[in-house]
Amino acid sequence: MFKKDRLFWSWIAFLLVVIAIGGYAIFLIMYKGLVVTNMSDGAPWGLWIVLDLSSIGLAAGAFSLSAITYLLGRRDFRPLAKVAVFVGILGYSGALMALAMDIGRPDRFWHGWVYWNVHSMLWEVTMCITLYFSVLLLEVFPMVADLPFLARFKRLNAFAHWIHRFAPVLAVIGLGLSLLHQSSLGATYGVVVGRAFLFRATMPILFIFSAIAGGIAFTIHVTLIVQWLKNRTLVPEKILFDAGQISGAVLLIYLYMRFWDATAGNYGYVPGRTEAFTTLTGGVYSLTFWGWEIILGGILAGILLIRAKFAQSYSLLLIGTGLAAAGLIFNRLHTTLLAFTEPLSESPPLMDPLVTHYTPAWTEWAATAGVVGLLALAFSLGMRFLPAFRGSEEPEYEIIQEPQSVTLVTETAH
Repeated sequence: MFKKDRLFWSWIAFLLVVIAIGGYAIFLIMYKGLVVTNMSDGAPWGLWIVLDLSSIGLAAGAFSLSAITYLLGRRDFRPLAKVAVFVGILGYSGALMALAMDIGRPDRFWHGWVYWNVHSMLWEVTMCITLYFSVLLLEVFPMVADLPFLARFKRLNAFAHWIHRFAPVLAVIGLGLSLLHQSSLGATYGVVVGRAFLFRATMPILFIFSAIAGGIAFTIHVTLIVQWLKNRTLVPEKILFDAGQISGAVLLIYLYMRFWDATAGNYGYVPGRTEAFTTLTGGVYSLTFWGWEIILGGILAGILLIRAKFAQSYSLLLIGTGLAAAGLIFNRLHTTLLAFTEPLSESPPLMDPLVTHYTPAWTEWAATAGVVGLLALAFSLGMRFLPAFRGSEEPEYEIIQEPQSVTLVTETAH
């Protein structure tokens, strides 16, 4: 027990160092502005938008598993849905922190709520994320209210349990809001007519399916790690394998759609899109595209996730879920950064330079690491101290001992 505690607090100390370095970078960004980054008019979206989209995508397990639990009637998925909701609120918190840095004027964060622009995809995303974050707060509140030092507040506990009764209603609301903004994140790119690589109607559906697959996979992945470190059962193995198969199936469906989405664009020449696709498959992004997004994070991850249940292998499940989550991150990275490698299709001669080269500055990397470290710190403390994730040391399935057979000898009188 002492060794485990020492390992845990060493991990916490490491995260605090990462957060401190990231905090210094964030201070510079807030004090001096975006001039300390490598973003520009040619590349206005950079590493922080990748963090934003990845956090929201990996948090999609919250609405996916809640829908499976309360709408499809799989109440046995409830332990995994609890972990997903906690991961979800951390993911959306990370997205909001990334946007606060990226906006350049964080003091104006409230403008979207007051000055409505109903024709903007970003406004719709802002409203949906705000509302869904509120739903996640209501879902996490009963978990926090169960902390021992809050037990003396009887009314608070009663209110928390009253909110928990509305979990199915919150699941329905969360499903609607999540589908809206997950698709709108893709549509935000899909309506950018000046970026030919992004300008296509399939972006919303691709974002939804990749988020469902990657979000469920990430929830399973962190659950397996926590169970291994704590040597306790948070979620029965049958549920983990079943959820893994769902994630794998959705991932393979997504890859099928992504294949036709990519190849259909090559039937005819579209200026800008064809060059960008060539850059993706054979240029500077080819290694991460083929290696991480398609082969490792796509095909191999999908096969491992489906195979894990038949083999009853935690190792296959752990590797498959980790690869699927990494594949989602690289997909968001390619979507965000690839478009800036080609000229604007509106009026290329007016662009100087025609192509933007973007590499994140150290402040962007440090700030991103600080946000991720803060989320990891909150997750680690939550898994250790929240009663909802205490887990059990007992076997996952009760072993029933069969009664010993009794042989009756009947003596036959001769």
